[in-house]
Amino acid sequence: MGDRAMLEDLIRHPILAVRFAARRIKEIPSKGLPKLWKPSRKDDFDQRYGVETAKFVQIVPTDSPNFVHGTRYSPSPENLVRWSIENSGVVPEDTTFVDVGSGKGRALIVAAAYPFRRVVGIEYSQELVVLCRQNLSKLGIADRCEVVCADASEFEFPEENLLVFLYNPFDALILRRVLKHLSLLSAKVRIAQLGPGHDEIGACGFARTICVGDGPVIYEILTEFEKAS
Repeated sequence: MGDRAMLEDLIRHPILAVRFAARRIKEIPSKGLPKLWKPSRKDDFDQRYGVETAKFVQIVPTDSPNFVHGTRYSPSPENLVRWSIENSGVVPEDTTFVDVGSGKGRALIVAAAYPFRRVVGIEYSQELVVLCRQNLSKLGIADRCEVVCADASEFEFPEENLLVFLYNPFDALILRRVLKHLSLLSAKVRIAQLGPGHDEIGACGFARTICVGDGPVIYEILTEFEKAS
């Protein structure tokens, strides 16, 4: 995936492209110059499942005012989604799996194979929501997964035991808002965090580390009693 894919995104979404470029220029001091060429990698998930989730989307089309805080779409590594679920310490039958920034639905496809009470995806791009639902329909699991087109910073998380999966969907500002919403729930909440964001979670004051893997880290939101003690 390289400059050709990026140019296609620029052509399809010129207004968003300008906003994307402005944001990326501001990030140069901390992130360096953009890398137009990306090495290819072996990924047979789509071939095995007959779906399309692997292609990167550099400029995610959305009407959300928080566009500048979002990141590109890239597929969640299947093995790390499975690791996160199997090392989260939750009881799937009593837990709802929520993928924040669900994109084309890869994490939802993986989670649907486990006996979760519900499987929910939150995605702020209607275009990606459509692609996600198409992938789920191809596998016959559309009725197993709920895909909500919403801004994560405004989403009302259900008052249920949750396993929240985060694979670098947005920057620290939105992550802090999402963490605050999760901290207000009275149910048991665990977070599987993959990618940037660990410093924010560690500094929030109401989360503790449960398990550390080669990439993902599992956190638990403290209860009101635990926060007070």
